[in-house]
Amino acid sequence: MRIRVLGAAAGGGFPQWNCACSNCRSVREGKAGVYPSSQSSLAISVNNKDWYLVNAGPDVHNQIESFSALHAGPGIRETPIAGVILTDAELDHTIGLLQLREGSNLTIYGTERVRNCLHSDFPVFPMLASYCSWEWQPLSPNSEVQVGPLGEGEEESVILETVPVSRKPPLYSKSNNVDEGIWEIGLVFRNIKTGKSLAYFPTLERMTPSIEACFQRADILIVDGTFWSEDELVEMGAAVRNARSMGHLPISGEAGIAEMIAGYPARRKILIHINNSNPILLKHSMERKRLEQLGIEIAYDGMELEV
Repeated sequence: MRIRVLGAAAGGGFPQWNCACSNCRSVREGKAGVYPSSQSSLAISVNNKDWYLVNAGPDVHNQIESFSALHAGPGIRETPIAGVILTDAELDHTIGLLQLREGSNLTIYGTERVRNCLHSDFPVFPMLASYCSWEWQPLSPNSEVQVGPLGEGEEESVILETVPVSRKPPLYSKSNNVDEGIWEIGLVFRNIKTGKSLAYFPTLERMTPSIEACFQRADILIVDGTFWSEDELVEMGAAVRNARSMGHLPISGEAGIAEMIAGYPARRKILIHINNSNPILLKHSMERKRLEQLGIEIAYDGMELEV
């Protein structure tokens, strides 16, 4: 199974268009060791022919153009993109569906809460009904589904496991009832042929027994690295809410993500969904060096993995 990191950033990407923090200024000034990145997303394939996007953010068009395996052809309207797998209904992960309107016959995977939201609060599917014909495939928390068409036989398939993460709805949603169901999920992709697996959790607000079990058996972890510290944005004067209230465990600290994932047996541990304020974006920062000492990598646009 081939995995391509199409984007590694959180929010509006890095640099963020409306931000003048030191990190964003460093990118704009072309300083060494600081590189731009787009909204977090993956592309996954078993056969290098049929590809699935994991989330579709505002940068999806440029991300597709940046990776030749996703380019259209050989037919005039033929595309290797077979579908999109959604981890939630956040704008950063779904607004790109509007840019994919020319692609008919895509399969969209997501939970029932996400489907309902994309038909009502953010009515993507009603808006697109006149442009394309898409198939919806439901994902149920704590269940598995075989994703296709990723290959011609079972050995060329991927088993997708859905893991509950959060009941927190998007800010734009009219719903504020956390009892309505799971809004955010993590994904475990298991390659039937190799038996290897990748766990992808671009948001992580707390650890649960089911998440711990996934992390314990995964060969590669790609995990939420949004904020370095709990009060990162508050101290900058950029927000009034801390990391956990936004649904993200901080990387640092006694109960932070770095300490947590360092002890798991995965051969590669990678942080993704990195906010523009995070000091780990700076190649020579002390925070990044600390992660390197723990054997933790930082995702970047164009990173490739094999499972």
